[in-house]
Amino acid sequence: MTALSVSHPGFRGDRGGEEVARVAFLDDDHVLHMIRRLLTARTDADWAAVSAFFAPDVVDPDALRRTRTGLEPADGVDAESVPTEATVLVLRRGEVTRGLLASSPRLRLVQRLGRRRDGIDLDAAREHGVEVSCLARPSLMRTAEHAILLMLALAKRLPLADRMVRVGVGGLGTAGAVAYNWVGLTGLGGLAGRTLGIVGLGEVGELVAERARAFGMRVLYANVVRLPPGREAELGVEHRPLATLLTEADVVSLHAPGTTARAPLLGRVELAAMRPGALLVNTSRGRLVDEDALYDALVEGRLGGAGLDVHLVEPRPAGDRFCALDNVVLTPHIAGGSRLDVLDEVALIFDNIRHALAGEAPPHGRVVGAG
Repeated sequence: MTALSVSHPGFRGDRGGEEVARVAFLDDDHVLHMIRRLLTARTDADWAAVSAFFAPDVVDPDALRRTRTGLEPADGVDAESVPTEATVLVLRRGEVTRGLLASSPRLRLVQRLGRRRDGIDLDAAREHGVEVSCLARPSLMRTAEHAILLMLALAKRLPLADRMVRVGVGGLGTAGAVAYNWVGLTGLGGLAGRTLGIVGLGEVGELVAERARAFGMRVLYANVVRLPPGREAELGVEHRPLATLLTEADVVSLHAPGTTARAPLLGRVELAAMRPGALLVNTSRGRLVDEDALYDALVEGRLGGAGLDVHLVEPRPAGDRFCALDNVVLTPHIAGGSRLDVLDEVALIFDNIRHALAGEAPPHGRVVGAG
């Protein structure tokens, strides 16, 4: 956990003396890491490191600096490591327990980057008069959309259909004539009535489940921790152990966190367990899948196709073996959209922090009120 001390004229500490506020980060998620660097940036090298997060897009340096107006190092920003002295806790996946709230008497705001409330003791926050904000992330919504995009592209054989039209398969036609499927594509399908298996039902997984149900899909999920029955009913999902999910799903979509384990989540055994002709979509991390085993399963026809936005090696080398397969859709790790959109999320977080330091309610994503 890392904290930042911020001297702010709108905040008076419980212990009197110098008015100091501390913003603590409960987990070192890559976005939160960038936000922490943004708050503490002083040198040109610091600012360059923050700007590099947004590559290949070019961020406006002035816009970047304006995001932290009122939270400048000149206002007293220093690296700290005293979470119990925090005025604001910022997290993405960390937990805010009753014990942490009780041991943080100066706390005014719990700020989550993400719409889920899991892991935050909302009752304890109310009891301690702590505001809670959970901000929905547009980038996660776009990732969910991209997963659905890859499913549709595979089911409808979009890349091959597009290429065959472009090269003129089928010869010349007659104006006004109808020639259904003139390129002779086979194996065409869709999503309605098919079973989707989501591996990792975090925030992105939930967003995918919502969208998949709108397409008429049945949704299964495998997760380290099973959701409460009420939440499963709300999302319209059914829990399965991973091994069972793989045997039932027509489409498997990966949304588990990237693992540091040597063995991938889906190796030869797991891929062999998938239904014949099933589709695999990965918008999480490339290392979750054994690409050698996946390639063999695709070439041998045991799997119907794969949609990969993330890859074991990024960038994927030109002429890579997967590029020659008609049943594979490849995108260059773009599911989350432009990194510049993260600036909008940062602006909302910083605005909430300013209000917290001024003793006011957060205007964005408020879940629990102190009053």
